Amino acid sequence: MLTALKVRIYPNKEQQIALIKNFGCCRFVWNYYLNKSNTQYQETGKGLSYCDMAKDLTQLKKQEDFLWLKEASSLLRNATRTALQQSLKNLEAAFKNFFEHRAKFPKFKSKHKKQSLRYPAGCSVKGNGIQLPKLGIVKAVISKKISGKIKSVTVSKDSTDKYFAAILLETEDVSTNKEGKISGIDLGLNSLVTVFDGETTYKVDPIKPTWKYASRLRRRQKSLSRKKLGSNNRKKQVKRVAKVHQKIANTRLDFLHKLSHQLVSDNQALVVENLCVKGLARTNLAKSVLDAGFGMLVNFLDYKLKRVGGILVEVDRFFPSTKLCNCCKHKNDSLTLKDREWVCPVCQTHHDRDENAARKCDSFSQNREIGGRLAVSSNQ
Repeated sequence: MLTALKVRIYPNKEQQIALIKNFGCCRFVWNYYLNKSNTQYQETGKGLSYCDMAKDLTQLKKQEDFLWLKEASSLLRNATRTALQQSLKNLEAAFKNFFEHRAKFPKFKSKHKKQSLRYPAGCSVKGNGIQLPKLGIVKAVISKKISGKIKSVTVSKDSTDKYFAAILLETEDVSTNKEGKISGIDLGLNSLVTVFDGETTYKVDPIKPTWKYASRLRRRQKSLSRKKLGSNNRKKQVKRVAKVHQKIANTRLDFLHKLSHQLVSDNQALVVENLCVKGLARTNLAKSVLDAGFGMLVNFLDYKLKRVGGILVEVDRFFPSTKLCNCCKHKNDSLTLKDREWVCPVCQTHHDRDENAARKCDSFSQNREIGGRLAVSSNQ
């Protein structure tokens, strides 16, 4: 099983210069062959494969105008690809994702945004540091014990000039004998999650980090708009604005990680509704929807449940869980978005909108599909 651990690293001045050079080389290789592939496709109707780009890169590094590309990490003793060749591999994967309708068309990379490169081999963890090719041991803050084979290390620098290393590890498969409750979850804006475990119901309110830091962000953006283009003061203010955005993102990530960990620890299976987040982001509630992080929460629940042998089931987005009475299954078509509570006209049961939806999601755990999947999971 592949797992990843992202840690903060603290390279010294010499290591920072070397990393910046490597970032530039990998960025140039990506942009150069993206442009070359686009040009060849327009002329011949066919793009460049990884083998074609790798052969051309070998010849390109021998030319006098491109000798500086050799400053990027070279082929190590047990390495299969260099950092530059890995950049070509990433470009090939980007084209493949585009043609299989999983991502947008690859874009050119800019030196003014986040920078990253991947070392496919030659990395190891030594004490309180990470051994990187041609850089030596880079100081790192590693909060967990690393067990397993290191497959690759991706080094990145964000817009606030902080350096991180994402370590990809190959570990043994975990046991799939997880036991616990089966809960239904309703996602919303007033209450981020409404959880019904078959007996009790509880709600967790969203923290709304964008609104929390809105005044600070507004002040710094106003100050940025007054700075002259190209000046050093503007560059400094850009970093100050980026730090606020980073604070917002980190606050959201921390909250969602803790919430998902709690839900996974208490349950064997979770049933959630499959929301169309892209569609909701086109409405007048777009800012609140994106600030809540529905898609991020579902992704966290998915991979964390898989780690411990649990199951995540997504209910079809067109299933009327809110409008269906959980007692008599009557569908209330007159229910509107502003109606937070309603009374069933058939059985006269008083419903809380979110609680009723969570109960209907939980009822899916009684069907044969989930029961069979739980039986298979417990026998593995």
